[in-house]
Amino acid sequence: MAASDHVSILAARMAITHRQLVEASDRATDAELLELPKPGLAPIAFHLWHAGRWADRWAEALRSAAGSPAPQRWEREDMAARWGFPAELGKGDTGMELPEEQAALLPFPGHGALTTYLRGSFNDLEQAVGALDDESILRSADNLLGETAPLLDSLIRHLSHVSRHLGMVEALRGLHGGHGTATT
Repeated sequence: MAASDHVSILAARMAITHRQLVEASDRATDAELLELPKPGLAPIAFHLWHAGRWADRWAEALRSAAGSPAPQRWEREDMAARWGFPAELGKGDTGMELPEEQAALLPFPGHGALTTYLRGSFNDLEQAVGALDDESILRSADNLLGETAPLLDSLIRHLSHVSRHLGMVEALRGLHGGHGTATT
């Protein structure tokens, strides 16, 4: 399979997964987004925000590697301050390694603001992935976890990661009688 086929397949799958995450945010009420499944566990809003934060970080990294650096949407729009988030948000300011109790207490906005952030960060990443070429998708680069790996592998890992969060969102929505993207 040619590398350009890899880029096309990755970009298409990423767009589908991102659309499903945005739709999950759009379908949820503000109460559903913020409801804790049980005390100390992260709400739906955390899983959505976390997926958006990683997309934002990847978009920044890919733009920088392509010679068109631009800060993350999270930073350039000063979203942490606008949303009233604490200074410490875990590894990479993504919620990674943030204790569940702290993640559960983050002051997430309503679904309108959250969905707007998701759409923007996902669009930024999709554009950055779409700009990759045969050479760049196969080169080794920082995987944003402090390791070096082929970029294709790292982006597939990202897609797998956000897909797991989509599953969490759908499971939590199911507790409210909502439906996900998979059927039985």
